[in-house]
Amino acid sequence: MEYVNLDAQVGDVSGALDPARYLSHLPSISGDLPPGARAFATDADHYDFRSRRCVKDLTLRAVRGAGGEEVEVEFQHNCWKHDQDLLIRYAGVSGFIVDPVDDERGTELGA
Repeated sequence: MEYVNLDAQVGDVSGALDPARYLSHLPSISGDLPPGARAFATDADHYDFRSRRCVKDLTLRAVRGAGGEEVEVEFQHNCWKHDQDLLIRYAGVSGFIVDPVDDERGTELGA
């Protein structure tokens, strides 16, 4: 979350998410992404908190294949907002690093 402000101030509300810095950085890197990743990353609905396609309310469910060349990252949907889970598949993976913010969680990545 290097480019997302996790403690933004929006009006009188603090602790809000603000993807503005990420969205301004995205055009400089989107051309380097594979077509599917580029389409996903540049989909404006993913950053609109009112959208059913917003990724903010998804919960990490599992990471499969870490250490291999193919990795799947599965996110569980929020039943109040989304219609379906999200599964992202990566091919040609050369490395996978978990850098937890909360040291107490360690490398817990789901089932």
